[in-house]
Order: sequence, then C-alpha cells, then structure tokens
Amino acid sequence: MASTEDTIAVRISKELADRIISGAIEPGSRLRQDHVAEEFKTSHVPVREAFRRLEAQGLAISEPRRG
Repeated sequence: MASTEDTIAVRISKELADRIISGAIEPGSRLRQDHVAEEFKTSHVPVREAFRRLEAQGLAISEPRRG
C-alpha cells in the first residue's frame, strides 16, 4: 500500500511543481490539501507527502497553523 501512495504523491508533486514553475500557480498562492486531494481523487496522506516534496525542492513553504 505504501508504494501506491508514494507513486500518487510523486505524481501530485510533479504536477504541482510543473504548475508552479510554469506560473499556472502564482507565487504566494495557497495550496489547499482538501482541494488538491479532491482534484486528484485521493486521500490527504499522499497530498501531505507531495507538499513535503515541494518544500524540499524549495517550491513551497509551509506556514504553521496557516497551511
């Protein structure tokens, strides 16, 4: 099961990274876990992992208690 979630998380993080780099997601925009999970028809777990991947790449910042 974990490998499937990892695959989904990788796919989500790559798609979001492409959008951030292309400017489709504007700098300073909020990424909402529930919206991303709904769009990719998945649970919040792989979305959280995807967000961590984006942070590691320097493409997103997590603000405590703000998302």
